[in-house]
Amino acid sequence: MSGHGEEISVLHVDDDPDLGDLVAVHLERTHGNLSVCTERSAADGLARLSEHAFDCVVSDHDMPGMDGLEFLRVVREEYEELPFILFTGKGSEEIASDAISAGVTEYLQKGVGTDQYAVLANRIERAVGERRAKTALEESERMLSTLISNLPGMVYRARNEPDWPMEFVSDGAAELVGYSSAALESGDVSWGTLIKDSETERLWETVQTCIAAGEPFEVSYQIETADGETRWMWERGRVVDTDDNGVEILEGFITDVTAREERERELADQRAFTEKLIDSVDDMFYVVGTDGSLVRWNDTVQSVTGYTNEKLASMGIDDLIVDSDHEKLWRIFNETLETGYGTIEAGIETADGERLQYEFKGSLIEDGRGDLFGIAGIGRDITERKRRERELREYRTLVENVGDPMYILDTDGRIEMANEAMAAHLGYDRAEIVGSEPARFMPEADVERGTALIRDLLGDDERTWAAYEMRTISADGTVRINEDRIAPLFDEEGNFDGSVGVMRETTERKQRERELERYETIIEAVGDPVYTLDDEGVFTYVNEAIEQLTGFEPDELIGEHISTIMTGEDINRGSELIRTILSDPTRQNVTFETDIVDQTGNHTPIEIHIALLPAADGEFNGTAGVIRDISDRKDRERQLAEFASVVSHDLRNPLNVVKGRISVARTSGDVSHLEAAESAADRMDELINDLLTLARQGETVGETAMVDLAALAGQAWIDVETGEATLEKIGTATIEADAARLRAVFENLFCNAVKHGRRADGAPITVSVGTTDTGFYVADDGVGIPPEERDDVFERGYTTSDAGTGFGLAIVAEVAQAHGWSVSVTESESGGARFEFTTSSER
Repeated sequence: MSGHGEEISVLHVDDDPDLGDLVAVHLERTHGNLSVCTERSAADGLARLSEHAFDCVVSDHDMPGMDGLEFLRVVREEYEELPFILFTGKGSEEIASDAISAGVTEYLQKGVGTDQYAVLANRIERAVGERRAKTALEESERMLSTLISNLPGMVYRARNEPDWPMEFVSDGAAELVGYSSAALESGDVSWGTLIKDSETERLWETVQTCIAAGEPFEVSYQIETADGETRWMWERGRVVDTDDNGVEILEGFITDVTAREERERELADQRAFTEKLIDSVDDMFYVVGTDGSLVRWNDTVQSVTGYTNEKLASMGIDDLIVDSDHEKLWRIFNETLETGYGTIEAGIETADGERLQYEFKGSLIEDGRGDLFGIAGIGRDITERKRRERELREYRTLVENVGDPMYILDTDGRIEMANEAMAAHLGYDRAEIVGSEPARFMPEADVERGTALIRDLLGDDERTWAAYEMRTISADGTVRINEDRIAPLFDEEGNFDGSVGVMRETTERKQRERELERYETIIEAVGDPVYTLDDEGVFTYVNEAIEQLTGFEPDELIGEHISTIMTGEDINRGSELIRTILSDPTRQNVTFETDIVDQTGNHTPIEIHIALLPAADGEFNGTAGVIRDISDRKDRERQLAEFASVVSHDLRNPLNVVKGRISVARTSGDVSHLEAAESAADRMDELINDLLTLARQGETVGETAMVDLAALAGQAWIDVETGEATLEKIGTATIEADAARLRAVFENLFCNAVKHGRRADGAPITVSVGTTDTGFYVADDGVGIPPEERDDVFERGYTTSDAGTGFGLAIVAEVAQAHGWSVSVTESESGGARFEFTTSSER
């Protein structure tokens, strides 16, 4: 039967219009779900069928043109399953038989009364219902077949026996296990033999347990396919019947889940790896429930805190955090529950009471259903970082409060940091300094020197810092000199990260150093030895000039006592004078004469000018002294004494003669006495000239030049009264000398030879001038100088003649010494005097 309320569309063909309309009225009235379309001929009916789909055809038999049977046959050719009811007034077995043969659905003979229409309606509904049910069944079977054929596995019907004998297997078996459905259904291949031996017992027990409980079973197990591959199967089934022998009949579905199993195993491995990884990290990993209880933690939590896992399982997060941080803990905890993320720095207390600083970062997590589960996070030990931060604060405080300017440059050489001392030094606000190029505050040349020093330090593993002198230019233009100690900075990976510098102004120090250098230059330029002694009389400073006087180098004397170069008696004299200065505030210095003792023990007369060293506390701090060699002065004093002796002796005699002769001449009137007085006066004049000459010869020689000895000797010979004496020049040579002084030497030697070198036979003498390998000589052929007198002839005032002054040869010795030469007297080849001059080691 068709479903109630489901409309049935009917095509009614009858050549009687009145009857056709009547049938339609009765059918639609009797069954409201019937909709009737009436046509007057078979041809019109076929036309209508081609235009519209009908659920059923009702046709009369006797109709002009094409009768009902012919109409049926045509319909069956096109619409094989369409219900067709032959409703005719002329019934016969022959017609009925032909109709059935032609494929009629129902055969109904027309009668009298309206009940026949109810019967017709029922027949229509039944025919349509059966056709619709058949169609639905066919569609269902088609869909089921399509579903089974497209399932990723196989559908089966099997007996509940150990080898799981199959009664039905869908076509998916071949793709699933490599065996055909027929092979499994026939028993040529038993499903039980495909199952891995290791899985058989477990699988059987699981299925039987579910069957006994009256529940479907669901299992996973491994099989071996036809090509020897091991695959994972997932099976779901249930008992659907029991055969006559009491064996349960199972129906179910089996599919390949190898990929899923492998993914699940990978996920399991990944979870295990993740768990292991979490446990191996140095940071704490934790999961906290919404109530603050510890839900999950890694091994680091246990190792850091010292608590066992059992103890941690009974603890809340606040049991680990120190009490002083609880308020902050719960505030951040609640904020994290509201915002989804939170960070807190807090102290934790370990099982043994140790306190550590940790930074906790957490995020909300949800369970598998999407519900809030708690907070998962990482705890990182920041104890060391906090220590460094504290040190950084301390260093920053130190940097900001230290008096020296400090700065940091970035890798590009720009100022990254400057302390307050730097700002005060430059006269700018710190904001104006930071970010600027150093060349804004210092000469470019100094910037380049600093940059070069940093480069040198980067290439030198032995040095970590360097210092150099540089200048800064403040806001008001003031230039200051500074010592800048610089060092490169490095990041955690050892890469260059900039540089740092600490400056100390040295302007005043540099001025003092320059002033000290000037004084040191003056002291060194003085030429006289300068020294300082501490309060114990130990040398603390000696200049270079001391070496020439004592033979000691300055470094040899520093740290030695003054007694190294001075006798005890002279030290006592000096100490007494120092005490005099100390006792008399008006006296600043004192000078006294003494001797200095050189390395060889020789004594040299000196004059020492002593002053007290300044002392901040007013106590005696030592002395400073300047030593002056007074040997020349002492020699001049001795010469002066000699001059005084000569003057008092040699000049007194002729002076007395002059006075006596003049007195006699005046009283007697005899003028012959005046001649004797004149001769005495000439003698005095000669003596005075010699004294003046001798005094001048002691001076340093003037400008020197290369002089021809023979020519100069010839000129000197002309200027001397030589009488009948002759000059012989034996060879010549040039010598570097003061020509005027050397000429005086020749003149004095020539005079001495002519006056004192007479020959024994009375013949005129011959004077010769010649050269030697080391100098030159002047010789005569007179009587010579006795050997015992040769050491005395150069003494001042020495003479063997009443008419001589005794200064001529002294002048010769003085001039030779002034030139750096030596002179000696020997015997000439002819027995006379020979004066040899040594001017060099070898000509």
